[in-house]
Amino acid sequence: MNTYSIPPLLSAIILFILFLMGIFKAKNAHVNLLFSLICLIGCMLNIDKTLLTIIQDETLAIRISRIDHAFLVFIIPLYLHFTILATEHKGWMPLVKIFYIIAFLLIPLTQHHLYLTGIIRYYFGFFAASGPLFYIFGTFCTLSVVLSLYLLFKSLKEERVSIKKTRIKYIILSFGLAAFVNHFDVAVMGGYEAYPIGNFIFVPMCLLGYAIYRHDVMEWKIFLNKGIVFVTLLLISTGFFIGLQVLLKTFFRNSLNTDLISLTAMLFTFLLIYISKERLQHFLIQFLQQEFIKNRKAIKDLSFEILTLYSVGKIKKTIIERLSKTFILERCNIKMVSRVEENEVFRFIHETDELWKEGYRLSLPVPSKSYPAYMLLGEKGDMSLYTGEETEILSILANHIALALDNAGSYKKIQDFSNSLEKLVDERTKALIQSESLAAVGRLAAGIAHELNNPIAGVMSTLEYYIEHLEGQNELLDDLIFSLNELKRTKEIIKSLLEASRQKDEMKELVEIDAPIEDTLRILHNQYKLKKISINKKFNATNNIIKGNSARLCQVFINIIKNAIDAIGDEDGVITIETFNKDEKQLVCKVTDSGAGIEKQLLKDIFKPFFTTKQQGRGIGLGLFIVHEIIKDHEGTVEVESDKEKGTSFTFVFPCHR
Repeated sequence: MNTYSIPPLLSAIILFILFLMGIFKAKNAHVNLLFSLICLIGCMLNIDKTLLTIIQDETLAIRISRIDHAFLVFIIPLYLHFTILATEHKGWMPLVKIFYIIAFLLIPLTQHHLYLTGIIRYYFGFFAASGPLFYIFGTFCTLSVVLSLYLLFKSLKEERVSIKKTRIKYIILSFGLAAFVNHFDVAVMGGYEAYPIGNFIFVPMCLLGYAIYRHDVMEWKIFLNKGIVFVTLLLISTGFFIGLQVLLKTFFRNSLNTDLISLTAMLFTFLLIYISKERLQHFLIQFLQQEFIKNRKAIKDLSFEILTLYSVGKIKKTIIERLSKTFILERCNIKMVSRVEENEVFRFIHETDELWKEGYRLSLPVPSKSYPAYMLLGEKGDMSLYTGEETEILSILANHIALALDNAGSYKKIQDFSNSLEKLVDERTKALIQSESLAAVGRLAAGIAHELNNPIAGVMSTLEYYIEHLEGQNELLDDLIFSLNELKRTKEIIKSLLEASRQKDEMKELVEIDAPIEDTLRILHNQYKLKKISINKKFNATNNIIKGNSARLCQVFINIIKNAIDAIGDEDGVITIETFNKDEKQLVCKVTDSGAGIEKQLLKDIFKPFFTTKQQGRGIGLGLFIVHEIIKDHEGTVEVESDKEKGTSFTFVFPCHR
């Protein structure tokens, strides 16, 4: 065995391994069985070539070649049959049957001396010499390859699924290399002395096997980027080795033996590979990855851009637009989900997946804490698969998207907090202004009280004098006593207003709720007696005692009932006053009128100070505010229900006492 035996022996070993792999996979698909048979025939051919470099008997050499060519004729139908199953062009199957018949008819011709005329001795060993009948096989073999390539290119043009399109690209590239290297063997069989390039058939056959078993995982550009360096170096080193060997034999045939010449050529070849490998690899990768480098820069710029955006909608829109433009995508989307699994990685979408039917091919998790999502990408414009390098940079982009979405979520929270803070400041400012207004009212009330208390005290003194000295005039005496009591009530009201503005506590005692209600009705009698208003009293409380201040409670009912009278106006109306116990611990007092009512949107504001629905000059908006504060001071609650044109109902709930 010599150095010339190594390439065909390596090809035989690789093809036998591929044959076993195909047999193992054959139960899943007929295309794998056909691939195995093609590998087996190629293995037998390369065993033949290996033996021809070793044996020295011409008779044995020609016998081995004839046996090998008896099986080689079946490469004609097998190539076409394999292509038809791979491309699913079943309409060409009748032609395959014809090619199988032709292959069987060619078997006896392979043993004729006009098929292989003899054996030729070259410097690398024996090689069969072709005869006229051999070119019949060559013609049909070429026809099979041409038809196969036609079907492959036709499918490549029509196919719209990137995975299937990539498989076809692999097969075309494999057939192209196989046809290229095998044509050199025909030249050697014709008498041209050169080392058979067909001995390196393992290169395209490995690529073909790679296409069949790995097409759904890898992209053919990956093979070019990773493997073309090897193929290029292999072709360069082979050519350099053969050329240097021929050159050394020409000049040193007499002084050096054959083995020494081969060893010298091999050493120089290894030296060439060592020197040129890295430079050649760098050049080829830069040349082949121009588009990838451009896309990587575009994705890098996109990563920086989205980090400057603070709106989830803008981030999604920018990503979809830029990725669609970069990869010429048919579909692209950022799909929000409830959660993304920890340590989840990208995945290629399977044909059975619903996302596949929607046109998506790649899914990348976006592990955002605020807005978890998946980045979904469809077919690329050139119908190529996503390479490992592309999925890597897209995964990095997905992490940047997660960061951008989290930033947007944090920005939204800060913005919402800022808006709520501004609203709170605005409310507190208004409350402060209202507080200042109330303080001003308090100061004003103090001045008014000072001015009013003196004349009221004088009138009260006069009334008290006449009450003490009038005898026998009961009707006049009663009126004077009533007037005195009302002046006292007026004084208490002024005092209550002062206390409300100063927010001071006052003395409370047990009070029957009916008493301040009756007092209120007596005070307001003159205001409703001439109107068409009837008062309906329903005092049903079994326990009507609360702890409070009678004067201030009277002030509450004066405000409420006075508003009810104003709401009814000159129309017919009813004011209903009810008292009842909600339970043994609560007393309810309800005042309902049939007046104009209050609009729904205004109900939330009626207890605010200086808010009024009355015409200008008829109210300053303090009545219900004072009511609310007095009820609150009595540990009670107040609720209001109203419908426009249907009336209003105020419900007071107090804790009752015994």
